[in-house]
Order: sequence, then C-alpha cells, then structure tokens
Amino acid sequence: MNILVWGPSESVPEHGEKRLKIQDEIRKCFRNAEVLFSENLNLGDSIAGGEQLTIPEQELWHLAACDVCVVLDTSKGAGEEIAHFVSSQLAHKLLILTHERYRKSNSFPTALRENKNQMFYDDHQYESCNLVEYVLTRVRTVAVGRLFGMRV
Repeated sequence: MNILVWGPSESVPEHGEKRLKIQDEIRKCFRNAEVLFSENLNLGDSIAGGEQLTIPEQELWHLAACDVCVVLDTSKGAGEEIAHFVSSQLAHKLLILTHERYRKSNSFPTALRENKNQMFYDDHQYESCNLVEYVLTRVRTVAVGRLFGMRV
C-alpha cells in the first residue's frame, strides 16, 4: 500500500504534529506500507522532466501513485489540494478529515467536499488522535478491495 498524507507542514505546531502522528499510527498498523508526505517525494528522481512540473502537476502524480490520500483539512494548502482534486477521476483516493464545525456550513468549499470520502471529527477525537481510526478503517477497506481487484 502507498499512502499519502496531505495537510499542514511540520512548521505549523499543532496541526503539523497531528499529521506526523497520523503517519506514525498508519506505519504501526501497516508495516509494509509506504506512508509519505508530498514533500518527501521527488519526481525528478522518478520521471524524466519531473523537476519541471508545477506543484499541482506533481501532486497529481503523487495522488495517481498512491492507494489512499489522507487529507488533514486544517490548512489553506490542504483546502486547495482538496479543491483541485475532489472533482477528478482520482477523488475516490481522498480521505478528507474535517472538523465537525464545518459539517453544516453553506460555503463553496463545503459543497465541494459533499458526498466524498469525508469524515468529521470533534475536538476530543482530534486531541486524542482517535480520528486515526477513520484512517485505519479506510486503509483496511482499500487493502481488502485491492485483494479482490476492486476500486474502493
């Protein structure tokens, strides 16, 4: 399994640390999985001309190559990634983790995420990192689906 984790960088204290925690928890449960952040992937090493691609083009390659893309929906950058890819043919790979306070919002970003692989969490789930259970369940579902040749 190749799992990508999008969200705020490590330089954003609370949310960046949460992304690292999610990555660590996935690695504990799926020891043979590759669990990476986009910034850990260098397309210049993998494909000819990869270093000349724009950031959205690079992220498209990353999304195409992964089995699951966990998006910690807590930053402007993550929101832009969601907006860019949620209507693509690869949208089924996204698992969007959003705070429950945005569940009933009537905003354009909320409309984009509607009826996608979106899970809502509350403050307690975020602080305790119980939201990682959503992630592990999704990864297990995709892994089983792959065994049976299904697109999940």
